[in-house]
Amino acid sequence: MLGPVEISLVAFSGTLLLYAVYCQLIYLVSSNKFARRYGCKPARADRHWDPILGVDFVISTIHASRGKYQLEDLAQRFATIGRTFTSNVLGEVLIFTDEPKNTQAVLATHFNDFDIGELRRQATVKLLGHGIFNADGAYWQHSRALIRPNFVRKQVADLPLMEHHVRHMMSHLPGNGTPVDIQPFFFRMTLDTATEFLFGRSINSLRPDATAESKHFSWAFDYSLGCIAQKMRLGKFNWMYQDRKYTEACKFIHNYVRPIIADAVVHRREKNYQSDKPTLVSGAAAAIEAKKAAEAAAKQGKNNALIREKTDDDDDDGNAQRYTFLYELAKHTGNEKELRDQIINTLIAGRDTTASLMSSTLFILSRRPDVWAKLQAEVTASLDGKTPPTFEQIKDMKYLRFVLHEVLRLYPVVPINAKFANKDTFLPRGGGPRGEEPVFVQKGQMIIWVIYSMHRREDLWGADAAEFRPERWEGLQAGFKFLPFNGGPRICPGQQFALTEASYTIIRLCQTFSKIECVADQKKRPWIESLNLTCSVTGGVNVRCYVDRKQGSLREVSVLQDYDQTMHKTDSAVETIPIIYAVVTDGIMP
Repeated sequence: MLGPVEISLVAFSGTLLLYAVYCQLIYLVSSNKFARRYGCKPARADRHWDPILGVDFVISTIHASRGKYQLEDLAQRFATIGRTFTSNVLGEVLIFTDEPKNTQAVLATHFNDFDIGELRRQATVKLLGHGIFNADGAYWQHSRALIRPNFVRKQVADLPLMEHHVRHMMSHLPGNGTPVDIQPFFFRMTLDTATEFLFGRSINSLRPDATAESKHFSWAFDYSLGCIAQKMRLGKFNWMYQDRKYTEACKFIHNYVRPIIADAVVHRREKNYQSDKPTLVSGAAAAIEAKKAAEAAAKQGKNNALIREKTDDDDDDGNAQRYTFLYELAKHTGNEKELRDQIINTLIAGRDTTASLMSSTLFILSRRPDVWAKLQAEVTASLDGKTPPTFEQIKDMKYLRFVLHEVLRLYPVVPINAKFANKDTFLPRGGGPRGEEPVFVQKGQMIIWVIYSMHRREDLWGADAAEFRPERWEGLQAGFKFLPFNGGPRICPGQQFALTEASYTIIRLCQTFSKIECVADQKKRPWIESLNLTCSVTGGVNVRCYVDRKQGSLREVSVLQDYDQTMHKTDSAVETIPIIYAVVTDGIMP
């Protein structure tokens, strides 16, 4: 016999169960009503031999990840199943799409219906804290309001800063045809450039006198990003990924930037800015703040530098000082934790995207002498001798722009992205037998859009969609079928900086070397993905660079060759900490 207490517990448990069933029924009725209102039809479903947990999808993804063909595997699924389909992954039904109208809905027209989600924050918080990369809602708007005004043209066009680091990078490239993997030098160069732009001081990892601390920062940054990628692949099981070296790498990065941020806070106090509290503002206020800051920055950029008045960025004699991203952020907040989070979030975007873009570009140029010759001809015709280009000259180089767009189309630096629905909503296409009806999206459901596949669809790009043909961009308005830097309100604020740095670097390579060709035994090797937070080239970009000494090349070449000799002597005497960019373990989600 049950006693009074046991009976009460049973009754209470039964009541909770009935209430849960009631709530689920109410939700199902409401969801069905919502779906009917917008004419939603079910999307096509991936076939499973395990329809309950979808373990077959997990196993397939692991094999594809190990074999470096995950992007092609997803592209094949779209071609076989449909442009929008559902798949069961460990008991959760995910929606995959490569349909431009659906990506436009997630990124723009239904923007407020989707969030980055808690899983990304869990996977990144140890290194990034809370910033523009992993924030949603009001705090994301606040982060963007802080960061976006710092990428106006005046700052993006700081070409002398880029020239300094491009020279260091080119000093590693022998001009006599000796094979060299150029990809790791791109990643180190963009890290050097990004840290100088953001911190006001570069880690100078490419210099012959680079400190052990700088080299360790480069390693720690690469290692921690690799670990974050693995945690994001694990989805809701990211807590299972434990790595002591990852914790140490994050700690080293935080300790490295701490005195730099402290200097910015001291500068802030010297300039008499306001409180040291975090500057979180509401969504509407953040939007107004962002608009005002952007207008002010644009107005400032139009002023003639020769007649400018003394500002906070001048020294005591009224001389203009170099712009420092961190100091600009410190005008709005003196909270060191917030400054650290925002600056490291921005460092990821400012470094990896550009390096990945340049790596894939050189992979193509070294295998396509026709494209290299045409590009070099444009550079020669556009510039006076071998002088560095101006920002306006870079903008006017149409074929260079076409080349970069075509690289970003075929080899997008962020080929996969995802968001979660924060309410019941729908995608405009993918439902019904022909995939032309709306698709219902349940609150909490993940939407994964695959840019790599969308950029290669023959129905969108023509029968030659898989071919590298820069000329296709003549007069082309791609819209949401071309998303190399995301789109809508979350479009990458640093895209112009990335394109400018990549363009400038390629121009200087064209001016320095008469020819850059692929190493002979790798000419038939296809582009193979190295998929982490961004996508680079597995196996590196192994090239031979040649300086035409008869015609002469860049005026600095002799200096660079001398510098190169010094660099290699120095490197041989110093134990170099390896760059670990692609740390690959089994993952279940891109």
